[in-house]
Amino acid sequence: MSRKAREDAIIRDILVRVGESEHVNQRTLAKELGIALGMTNSYVKRCVRKGLIKISEIPPNRYAYYLTPQGFTEKTRLTAEFLSSSLTFFRRARVQYGDIYEQCTAA
Repeated sequence: MSRKAREDAIIRDILVRVGESEHVNQRTLAKELGIALGMTNSYVKRCVRKGLIKISEIPPNRYAYYLTPQGFTEKTRLTAEFLSSSLTFFRRARVQYGDIYEQCTAA
């Protein structure tokens, strides 16, 4: 997986989880995504800079993350891109395995 694809996957997962619950925190995100807390912080800040996520400070030292309309659009785009890539991968695999099967039955 390329670096860009990996970053897109992480951002997509962050957007999905923030879209599911505004009570998510960075520690939970890090655990669910399997990445370091500092890396999660970096990705969340990147999403905020891009306007994909809005942060509200509820009580002091507590943050709520909200998906912006632009974030929802980006989440949809990244999900569609992921599904397209996955379907392409499985189509190619099916063709390759079909070729291998034909070679095995011909032998």
